[in-house]
Amino acid sequence: MKKNTFLIIVNILFFSLTAIAQTGSLKGRVLDARFPLPGATIKVDGTQKNVTTDFDGNFTITGITAGSYTITVGYLGYEKRNESVKVESGKITIVPDMLLKPISQDLNEVVVSSNGGKRLSEAKALNIQKNAVNVLNVIAADGIGKLPDRNAAEAVQRVPGVSIERDQGEGRYVAVRGLPAEWSSTTLNGNRLPTAADEGASRATAFDFFPTEMIGYVEVAKALTPDIDADALGGSVNFITKTAPSKFTLDATVGAGYNAKSEKGIYSGSLLLGDKSKNGKFGYILNIAQWNRNWASDNFEARRSGDEGVYRLELRDYTGKRKTTGVNGGFEFNPTDKDKLFVKLNYGKLLDEELHYKQRIRFDKFNKTTNNGRIELQNIYNELNFDFYGGEIGGKHIGSKGILDWSAAHYSTTFYYGNVPDAKNNSYYSLFFKQDGVGFNPAFIQDKGNGPRAYWNSDGGIMNNDNMFDYLSTPNFQTTAGQMNFTTLELYKVGVKERDNIVATLNYELTANDNLTFKFGAKFRDKDRRATFSDEFYNWTGAGAVPNLASYGQYNIYQPGGKEYLNELNTNIGDSFGPVLSKNGMNQFYHDNFSNGNLALAEGDSEILANGGGLGRNFDVDETHTSVYGMATYKINDKFTFLGGLRATNTHTKVTGYQYDVTDINPKGLLSKVIKTKDYWSILPMLHFKYTPEENTNLRFAATRTFTRPDFGYLVPGGTYLAADNEYDGGNPDVDPTYAYNFDLMAEHYFGKLDVISAGVFYKVITDPIFMDTRQGDINGHTGVEISQPLNGDNAWLFGIEVSGNKKFDFLPGFLSGFGAQANYTFTKSEMTIPGRSGKTSLPRQGDHLINAQLYYEKGKVNVRAAYNFKAKYIIEHGTTGLKRDDVYYGDYAALDANISFRLTNHFTIFAEANNLLNQKLEYYYGDDSRPKQVELYGIRGQLGLKWSL
Repeated sequence: MKKNTFLIIVNILFFSLTAIAQTGSLKGRVLDARFPLPGATIKVDGTQKNVTTDFDGNFTITGITAGSYTITVGYLGYEKRNESVKVESGKITIVPDMLLKPISQDLNEVVVSSNGGKRLSEAKALNIQKNAVNVLNVIAADGIGKLPDRNAAEAVQRVPGVSIERDQGEGRYVAVRGLPAEWSSTTLNGNRLPTAADEGASRATAFDFFPTEMIGYVEVAKALTPDIDADALGGSVNFITKTAPSKFTLDATVGAGYNAKSEKGIYSGSLLLGDKSKNGKFGYILNIAQWNRNWASDNFEARRSGDEGVYRLELRDYTGKRKTTGVNGGFEFNPTDKDKLFVKLNYGKLLDEELHYKQRIRFDKFNKTTNNGRIELQNIYNELNFDFYGGEIGGKHIGSKGILDWSAAHYSTTFYYGNVPDAKNNSYYSLFFKQDGVGFNPAFIQDKGNGPRAYWNSDGGIMNNDNMFDYLSTPNFQTTAGQMNFTTLELYKVGVKERDNIVATLNYELTANDNLTFKFGAKFRDKDRRATFSDEFYNWTGAGAVPNLASYGQYNIYQPGGKEYLNELNTNIGDSFGPVLSKNGMNQFYHDNFSNGNLALAEGDSEILANGGGLGRNFDVDETHTSVYGMATYKINDKFTFLGGLRATNTHTKVTGYQYDVTDINPKGLLSKVIKTKDYWSILPMLHFKYTPEENTNLRFAATRTFTRPDFGYLVPGGTYLAADNEYDGGNPDVDPTYAYNFDLMAEHYFGKLDVISAGVFYKVITDPIFMDTRQGDINGHTGVEISQPLNGDNAWLFGIEVSGNKKFDFLPGFLSGFGAQANYTFTKSEMTIPGRSGKTSLPRQGDHLINAQLYYEKGKVNVRAAYNFKAKYIIEHGTTGLKRDDVYYGDYAALDANISFRLTNHFTIFAEANNLLNQKLEYYYGDDSRPKQVELYGIRGQLGLKWSL
């Protein structure tokens, strides 16, 4: 029996090896006059073999029976090409570079020029989308460069169903299909990055540190396949860096412009150098970009507590300088026709020097006898730093039946404040002053039992958007240096460092036969995150009199832009602002008083570990992610393709935090370390069906399961217990991940030369969404405690409709044939239940309507584009009362950007660009826009520049 078994195994191996020996492989590249063409379709006539080129225009076909064949290459907007090839057993046949000719004249113009063009970008993107099995959108680098999008987040905001969240008017976070940014995945070259990009504790990656000049392509996968990291409920946005060009390339760009709000300049520059050796064995790229800009914003924020009345109104005036630096380096080595090795190095830095003046109007300090109140002044300065480092090595190896690829990467991100006020106290540094006896208009102030407040007219008061600043009573509403007395010095300290120490990936794709392909793989990530935080307040304890602004008269200035503060809202409130401290004055105050005994730490007001403060922001995380997957792609016939598989991911998390207890035994509080671990598997099946009734029409259906891990801040163990109030505020390391079953049905049709329309619906069933809960319960041996911590909620759902279209009006005569339009619209609707709250509500950050529209003119040497974005209001915070007026919303927001370029020669192009032409206010509000919480304006900015390409 054992002998027969052995013979059977030998025969199987013999016939398998014989079959492999009788097959060979094809390898080649598809390009036009200058650029590689990704997404080109290569068919081996007489077989079911059908592959597409990668982002570098390369293709590999394995498992071809030895013999002579004709291969056909197809590409939207280009003429088809046939090539005769001969496949030899056990060998790789190198197909000579296949150059395709464009069909349309406008494409011909851009491929023969040295700087590319919009239509070529569309051809690349549409071909990749057209040939994908899953629901996918793609943007190419030359398309990104046709709009004034300056960082990676802004580059993707034009994609259907994708929106961005902004910081100081610039794109920062990416959100997909109406879900929160932390519920989607943003990756670099397929790897999700560490997320220490802000002082919070979410898993959302901020991509404002990464310039668009580094990006070769952006892939937005809305229905995931098993070979993609599946920690993404909305979708996966993959930024692919530029790689070695097919021939020597040297490009440079310089630009200079102006920010209307800051009334100062903007400067940018980039350089790209790359080449491949004549024998194709070596290639390199070096890409450097720098963007320096002066910025400013005007902002006011309403603060309230306990009821609907405003007890404090903050008038915030920001100015600053931002510098974004990006470096992308790559090297590849092809020792044989079967093997390729590569190295990728990336660096990004965001430095933001912020000077900020805040006038705080204290309605709660109003004296109804004198009709006077208080104004508090904060003088703030900081240097915010974010550093990113990334490195990856990998390889690709071709066999006669399959392709093996592997990589090992390391990434690190760090968020920290610079040497302000000195190298020992790197902080967001603030000096507080106050002036009492400032005249207020008493008509605005009411006391409904909670102390003096200003009430909105929708809540029985008179304050509204039109009279927001009429509470001042000229001439008594005026601040002066001699009466503005020092109160507090604040050192707000944050340090976050997150590293993906090793990200190891292994994939193997096996060609079983002409119709069936298997793919298997594994991925391992080892990461850690170290977060420190304190908010320290120092009060005056010096022997002398408390200083006022006049004490530092040589450093008194009028705040930059103060006179024009919020002039878009037709107010002259800036005229009432008195002197403030200059940056040098703030530093001088610190050096005069901090270390000589004039200031002492106010422990009761400070948020430090010693007094149980900041527990949710002082923690260490050590985490590993281990994933394995298997999938099969089966081409049933020329019209029907099936892809199915399973991904299994194990997450092991260890979080070290702190517990702080104030009891009768420990009245001063006891701080102790707490360590918690959590380990779980996520089993994620995925199915995709693609039906192609004819060459230019696709119908796709997908059913997938994905998940998202809880934010780091939710997992922090421990918390603060105060016996006097019998309250506990903490994290919850036992909170479970959130899962979603995703269903997508999308149809698309390509017509004309590069025109397409698409439409579809999607539906998500979301389980265990996380929310902040306040309840009565028992914890840590204490009973009847009011506990505030994150918990998993009831199930939720999201439904959406997505339509998109792109059409160039080349059917029009003459000049008019250069016009074209792109537009997409996404409608989403969601519903969730929060335990303890009556009625249904929507998911956080889900806006019902999302619109992107572009009108362009491109003909000959001219390219003009205007791009419009709109996202409808959405809820960002559910109030604890369950009343709509206590929910916080982000209001409707629209933006209009424009770009014009003119090709002077084949080497030089001039351009002009403008952002935020509508200058619409960014607004948060309570319940509805009659109760503003935060309103911010950024102004218009733009620049002129010159591009040169060898």
